[in-house]
Amino acid sequence: MIPHVVIKAGEYAHLKSSQMQWRHAKGEPEGVDEVVLHRHKDGSYTHVMRVKAGVEMQQPVKHEFYEEAYYLEGEMLNTKSKERIGGGDYVFHKPGEEHGPFKCVKTCLILEFRYYK
Repeated sequence: MIPHVVIKAGEYAHLKSSQMQWRHAKGEPEGVDEVVLHRHKDGSYTHVMRVKAGVEMQQPVKHEFYEEAYYLEGEMLNTKSKERIGGGDYVFHKPGEEHGPFKCVKTCLILEFRYYK
């Protein structure tokens, strides 16, 4: 298994989702797991999230950080706007921007960057 935090500056890693050590993502509903790839001193981090099909995030979310998400695979439905986000899609949210609620239609793998400026 690949450990939870796997990459340090200057290192390279070959990652396969089936070999990652997934952990429940704090503050997220059951069925949302993550592998943190790198964490910065200011609290910013890069992680891969896995959201299982059927998971619902029933309330819109807002947070104090910038969020960039690249959907590697799967499909997520914004239940308010009815917009579908899937493999190959990129999403950017600035701090304080409300987004969601969401329902995962097909299990998603999402590469996400959360950072402060």
